[in-house]
Amino acid sequence: MEQVEPVNDTLLLTEWQALIRQTSPDVHTLLTSLSDEEIRHLVTVFYDYMLSHAQSALFLNTEQVSTRLSGSMFDWLRSVLGSAHEDLSQLLAKQRKIGVVHARIGLPIDLVNRGARKLKDELYRVLKTKADDSSSLLSDAICFSSLAMDTALEAMTVSYSPSHQNSLHTQEQYRLQTIYDDVNVERERQIRSFTDWENQFIYNIATGMPFGEMVFLANSDFGMWLSHKGKHILGNSNLLNEMETLIAEIDTRLTTTLSPQHQPTEPERMSLLQDVRQLSAKIHFLLASMFEALVKQENGKDSLTQLLNRRFIPTIMRREISLALHARKPFSLAMLDIDYFKQINDNFGHNTGDVTLKNVAAVIYDHIRSSDYVFRYGGEEFMILLVESDESQASIILETLRMKIAEMRMAASATETFSITVSIGIAEYDYHPDYKQLVDKADRALYQAKSNGRDRVEVFQE
Repeated sequence: MEQVEPVNDTLLLTEWQALIRQTSPDVHTLLTSLSDEEIRHLVTVFYDYMLSHAQSALFLNTEQVSTRLSGSMFDWLRSVLGSAHEDLSQLLAKQRKIGVVHARIGLPIDLVNRGARKLKDELYRVLKTKADDSSSLLSDAICFSSLAMDTALEAMTVSYSPSHQNSLHTQEQYRLQTIYDDVNVERERQIRSFTDWENQFIYNIATGMPFGEMVFLANSDFGMWLSHKGKHILGNSNLLNEMETLIAEIDTRLTTTLSPQHQPTEPERMSLLQDVRQLSAKIHFLLASMFEALVKQENGKDSLTQLLNRRFIPTIMRREISLALHARKPFSLAMLDIDYFKQINDNFGHNTGDVTLKNVAAVIYDHIRSSDYVFRYGGEEFMILLVESDESQASIILETLRMKIAEMRMAASATETFSITVSIGIAEYDYHPDYKQLVDKADRALYQAKSNGRDRVEVFQE
């Protein structure tokens, strides 16, 4: 995160101090006399307004507001309106932290300003009933509270802007950099995945398999890869839109021709087969074209394990959170740590330690689905993002991975081998917009796995 330039802090601090000095003590008394009930009313109006906008639904929901955000907003409003009695340096520092969080979750700054405008409007109504018919006191109170809020919002924006720009830069960098050892290998992998769906579809049509056992293309391994990962790295929005349209056409044809209530005739089956094959041929062409463009682009990964670098975590987490909030589908995050890794380095040397990391990374990458993500988080720790998986499904996948790693034998020398184990912590996404909350939960679950004896999987418990 970029550091805020001191001149910005100094300017805001000086202007806020001047605002307090030039404002009548009666105004400060009026603003600090607002009751808890009146402040809670303002908070309720603010969040009711925010939740009424569709754009806000990506970042807010009723449960978050009632259990977490209302209390924070209450404290913020009380401190800003009563800033004459606050440590302004600390108050500004809090605004900067809020701005960084807003940038991290991708909250549009215009949405924040829109909510603030509604808040000021309601505050005017509340103060009007308390100013004892003094138009001068009311005017001064509105002026001070508005300028104080604007100063707080500016402090947020000072932190938001560089953080947001860093985020956009990383997102573009990730789009331009392929995450695979060999783009050609991944291209073949996804072409094979799509072909597998085609072959299964043809078999289902030929054998008259019941509609309930049909896997729609959007829900197939290839469809999930495209939704969660392919869109990031393929980059060409026009071709991606065309491919998504083709997938939707295929699934629509399946729905209209095949259903529990309708047994298609032989001509209907052959017509469906022909239509799907024609649409599939177009998807093959688009997929090959987009991968071909990636071949020419630079590869950016962790140099040792060839996994995703952790700098891409914010970009990918924000996208998965957005998808989860739109579709209300779960995903889970896991932190995996190699047990007693320092002993491997101490007993067998750092070269053996590096080989161990590479081998574990390869097993993780081979074990997870192509739509999932795995990161080299740091040292001997890895982060795994399992899309469209609740904690129960994630536990099954990762328990199998844990056992697979425990069965491995690492070569310490030509005649000596050793085994390793891993500890894993899992947290299911709880629809909080800040991804760091989820990372912290997975970390705590990992700590629990370590505390309970290692070589185990633990799920985060509140």
